[in-house]
Amino acid sequence: MKFIVRVHGNDGIGEKEVKKGTNLLDFLRENSIDIAAPCGGKGTCGKCRIKVDGHKIAANGMESQLLGEKSISEGYRLACYIEIQSDINVYKNETVEEAVIMTDRQVKNTVLNSIIKKKTVKLTEPDIDNQISDLQRVSDYNNGKTVNISLNEIRKLPELLRKKDFNTTFISTEETLIGIEAGDTTDTNYGIAIDIGTTTIASYLIDLNTGNEKSVYSCMNPQRKYGGDVISRINYTMEKTNGLEELNKTIVSCLNESIGKLKEKEGIEQNDIYAVVVVGNTTMTHILMGIPPKNIALAPFIPVTTGLHKFSPGEISLNINPKGVIVLLPAVSAYIGSDIVAAVISSEMHEDDKISLLIDIGTNGEVVLGNNKWMFSCSVAAGPAFEGAQIKNGVGGIAGAIDTMKFADGINLTTIGDKRAVGICGSGIVDAIAGMLDIGIIDEMGRMVDSDELSEETTEIYASRFEDTPKGRIFKILAAEKNDTNEDIVITQRDVRELQNAKAAVAAGIITLVKKAGIQMNDIDKVYLAGGFGSYLNTNSSLRIGLIPMELSEKIKTIGNAAGSGAVETLINQKNITAAVEISKKIKYIELSSDKGFVDEYIEAMEFVDNKSRVHSSVKA
Repeated sequence: MKFIVRVHGNDGIGEKEVKKGTNLLDFLRENSIDIAAPCGGKGTCGKCRIKVDGHKIAANGMESQLLGEKSISEGYRLACYIEIQSDINVYKNETVEEAVIMTDRQVKNTVLNSIIKKKTVKLTEPDIDNQISDLQRVSDYNNGKTVNISLNEIRKLPELLRKKDFNTTFISTEETLIGIEAGDTTDTNYGIAIDIGTTTIASYLIDLNTGNEKSVYSCMNPQRKYGGDVISRINYTMEKTNGLEELNKTIVSCLNESIGKLKEKEGIEQNDIYAVVVVGNTTMTHILMGIPPKNIALAPFIPVTTGLHKFSPGEISLNINPKGVIVLLPAVSAYIGSDIVAAVISSEMHEDDKISLLIDIGTNGEVVLGNNKWMFSCSVAAGPAFEGAQIKNGVGGIAGAIDTMKFADGINLTTIGDKRAVGICGSGIVDAIAGMLDIGIIDEMGRMVDSDELSEETTEIYASRFEDTPKGRIFKILAAEKNDTNEDIVITQRDVRELQNAKAAVAAGIITLVKKAGIQMNDIDKVYLAGGFGSYLNTNSSLRIGLIPMELSEKIKTIGNAAGSGAVETLINQKNITAAVEISKKIKYIELSSDKGFVDEYIEAMEFVDNKSRVHSSVKA
């Protein structure tokens, strides 16, 4: 039996016939309808909210708890809970999530030695006394360096050489000739650096003749409908017959859309782009390459590859000049990807005698400690809480997200873009917990205290914000009538625990690396906070909740999208390809899941206390 699903949107009504029992979330995914599903469709996050009409089975159980009576009464349901049993109408959310994605990066005076070089060459025209082949003629004028021209380009060579009377432009990468063009085309030589994050994607268009950034484009990673973290997406590739193919097509389409947006902004053509440098976590790059990531999620966590890879554009279907090159920088391990290698390049900690600490907290959390002689790294399960995925009213860094909060005679807050609030993003959550600690609403164990434990002043100002519900105590941040949701924006006891677990993981990871290196915390000269969360984070709040050890408070520097910056610097100076390979080999990865010392540090780091003395003593042990 089959039913009709009518999808309503600004572009009209589309109809599609589906089999009885088809899951609505699967239907939306298959039809490229954007929807968030951080839990991967497991029915636990409550984020795949969509308006539905005609579904005759009432919401109950967990779906009711996650949505609330008001949303259900207005026709909203969770897509992952609906098995289609009748003709239904689905109403697309046409409100674009205006994501505020960190694309700012450190712009440095990088030596110009671009990954693609173009030079004009006037070849000697053949005659009866000079009968060498066209390809040999090209090779002879290439100073004996490698010629690696595709068969398709060889087929075009006779016409190309004669089109401009043997006036040509040679296109080379790393001393290898990869293409020839008729006439002088040296003025157009562009490359794109792409940072594929689990949640967001940032792309940078670079003029390879000058090293100047021409344009930037960023977007949400459309794979989020398959899950908010890499494990959810890996599971999708394992559970669905064509899961890997779906994820691969989704990311390739997104990258091509990004390339198209950059072309439009700058008014250039597809054939003007000759190189793309890609960085990302190891799962994201596996999916881009169409490589099964299954074993990344299974102990002992072995990826198929962590090496440097170079492709022709056609091999991964990217829409740039077919003569060009795609470079994927190397990774370290299953959970330390090429994005972290690129961030190290950007920070220059690999060239410094002094010890630096790099912290990149996104959907995943990675930490690197070291200098030009040694490096240790680890990955921590921290990101989902900091990006709002497991928080009751959590959202990503979108317009309307509460991003700062201060507790002073009430709650003073700001939102991204000064829009009406739609939820709380990571930096706002950290501010909220720090403030609640300061005024005694949360104790050092992370418990929301009872009313009779509050100070007189706190009771007078904040007591009305408390509410006890069947699922535990909540603290109201912003009433429903003052925001753009259907409910009060609150912090729940569960939210506190989620953040507590996340901050403890990061703090314990830092301490574990310090101990592995045999150094003192005070031996660290610089702390680099990379990525969107790190750049927007209030440093005082991060110190207050114990996310970063107190001894590092005066050493913190935010460096923006360091992964994207490292990819740009590789486009501009191809020697960074060699540097990336050396860094990937130098970094020693510490698997925290099997490290007993980490477990002990994690348990201690769960407390919301001044961690200075504890860190200092644990390092000495």
